[in-house]
Parts: sequence; C-alpha cells; structure tokens
Amino acid sequence: MTAKPQKRITLRDLAAALGIHHSTVSRALKNDPRITETLRKKVKEAALQLGYKPDPMLSALMAYRSSNQPQTNKGTLAWLTNYPTRKGWREFQNISYFEGASRRATELGYSVDEIWMREPGITPIRLTQILLSRNVRGVLIPPVPRARARVKLNWDEFAAVTYGSTIFWPPLHTVDCDHFHCMTLLLRKLKKLGYTHPGFVCLTRTHEAIDRTWAAAFLTFQPDAARKSVPMFINRTLDFEGFAAWFKKHKPDVVIAHLEVVADWLKKLGLKIPRDVGFALAARHNAAPRFSGVDERSESVGEAGVDLVVKMIERGEKGIPAKRSTTLLQGELVEGKTLRKL
Repeated sequence: MTAKPQKRITLRDLAAALGIHHSTVSRALKNDPRITETLRKKVKEAALQLGYKPDPMLSALMAYRSSNQPQTNKGTLAWLTNYPTRKGWREFQNISYFEGASRRATELGYSVDEIWMREPGITPIRLTQILLSRNVRGVLIPPVPRARARVKLNWDEFAAVTYGSTIFWPPLHTVDCDHFHCMTLLLRKLKKLGYTHPGFVCLTRTHEAIDRTWAAAFLTFQPDAARKSVPMFINRTLDFEGFAAWFKKHKPDVVIAHLEVVADWLKKLGLKIPRDVGFALAARHNAAPRFSGVDERSESVGEAGVDLVVKMIERGEKGIPAKRSTTLLQGELVEGKTLRKL
C-alpha cells in the first residue's frame, strides 16, 4: 500500500499552532523589525519543529506581484559622505554609483538622503541621532578621499554597505567593480591588437583607493616573453613634464590611464592617437565615445549596493557583520577609436 504524502505545513497552520495571526507569522519569518526579537525567535523555532517550508511557487508569485505594485516608502537609506567639502564626493565613479543606487532604491520603495559627515558640530553620537530621526534604516558609504579610512557611527542601529576599498573600519559588506578583471580584460585586448609594450599611468591616490588591483593585474600580465616591460608611472601628482620624461625614456606603444588629460599630453608630444601610439582608459566614467577602454558599469555597482543593504534590512541584520563579504561586478570593453590593430 502506497503511503499518503505528508500534508505541507502552511503559514496558517503555523499561526494556528502558535495562536497568533498568520500575518504576524509572515512578518516574523521575514525579520520584520515591527515584531519583537523574542516572538521572531519563537516563530522560527516552531517553524523548524513543525517542518514548515515556504512554498517556492507562492514566493515567486508574491515577488512578481510586489514588483508590479507601486511602492510605498519603506524608509530611508543614507548616502554618507566624508569629503572635505559637501559636494567633494561628486567625482569619477561616485556619481554613477549614486545614480544607480537612487534609481534602485526608488524601485524598492526607499528614498536616499545625502548626508555630509563633516557638517559643523557633528559627532558620531549626534550623527546617529540624526539618522534615526530621519527613519534611516540602511547606510551606503561611497569611496572616501583616502584609503584605509575609519568611519565612526553607532553601527548597531543600521544595516550598512560600503562601495570600493577605501574603508578600513568598520569591516562592512562591500560592493565594487572587479578592477583586477577589468585590467586583465583590457590587457588581453591590447595583446590581441598587437601591442607589445604597454605603459600604465595612475595617481597614487587612485592606486591606493582601489587596493592596487590595477597595478597587480598589470604586473601579472608582464611575464610574457613577447612583451617589453615598461615601468608603471604611479605618482602623487601627474603633470605633463613628469609624464613626458617617463614616456620619452620608456617609449610604450600604448598608454593605459584613468585620466583623459593623458591623451592631451600625448598630442602635446606631437603624437597622433592611435596612429603613433594607442591610448585606453582603465575606467571610462562617461568619457567621450571616441575613447577606448573599460566601462566599469558603475551604475550597476550602485544598484547592487542597494540590493544588498535592503536584503539586510528585510532580514533584520544590523551592525558589523560576523563575516564580511565582497561583491564584485565585472566591467566590459568599449571599442572606441583610440586603439588600432597593429
């Protein structure tokens, strides 16, 4: 005789066993902060004992319905900046991070407030109070001006995610572009085009801010016997005179940089791009279409940070995580007109 399949334990069964409303059970299982931690724990223990498992088809249907409904405001995400000036953070990829983050937050029912940490009279305690008073449930921290920075706040009150590698403390979950992969992708392209001795130009500040990953990829790619090793030009300040001296001494056949002005310096040396020398941007950041290089998809990185912090909010996760994670998004090559096949 075939045994009857066991009846699936539903949300309502679990609610009946606990003597509470099924909507309360649903919120408790989602770590809704409106449900006390004691009750959440009690519901989860009962679910485990009774063998409750969410119906995957129903979950998918609810997620679909939710995505097609207008979102009410669920709270605020703080865009926490720490530059010397209020608008100083608006450079390079940071603007795209913010645009992607703002768009995704709106889709998920959150607003994003830009908050400057160096406002006169602000202390970590005062800043925490301000965030709580504004119904801030999650914190997003874009890259700060210098590497290995510390950001002080009562982290136990918030879910938080950082962008990039500039924050040393606290060790929060991080979202970033995979800079190592992007540089490797570009170098492979250059090799395929026939370039044999590429040169790399970078500000020390940027070099440190991305945890030296561009340089690491560049050096890893050097052992090929067919390639001529050109020393990297990494300096605290970049100017035409220093660049010209480096270029004339080492004569790279293609220059990789992260600043468009380097292309102007090549022209100032009397060189035509790409006829006399190739040029590629390690990170294009909305550069003119003519430039070849890597699109780091910074808006997608911004969106990924919001996805991560919202999931943390929904799970009731706050504070410094026990195990820090890093999410890396891959960039893509843009052909442009500053490289040619040799």
